[in-house]
Amino acid sequence: MIRIFPILILVILFSCQEPESPKNCAVANPVEDLPWLKESIKTNSDINLVQYFYLVQGTYKGATVFSFLNCCPFCRTVPQILDCEGNVINSASITDVTNQKIIWRPAESVCN
Repeated sequence: MIRIFPILILVILFSCQEPESPKNCAVANPVEDLPWLKESIKTNSDINLVQYFYLVQGTYKGATVFSFLNCCPFCRTVPQILDCEGNVINSASITDVTNQKIIWRPAESVCN
């Protein structure tokens, strides 16, 4: 019985893991796996200036966020920061988002 006790403790410790946090969207490919994001990309693809827009994924306060950015020389836009459900995070600015990476851009993109 005494030999089983340490093994039992180890099993209990390693089995107590937190489930994957929804803060990270819990999807492998957000462009395909988040319906609201897929629809937003489709909507942005239909605009006349699509070649200037791209989608960035990053981190804000430990959570995955998304933002459509642009390199449009004559557009005056303020990027919205969106959470995993597509809700706007009003308190966030694009400068607050870290680990930014482009996850979508149109084939005809002129942005670097």
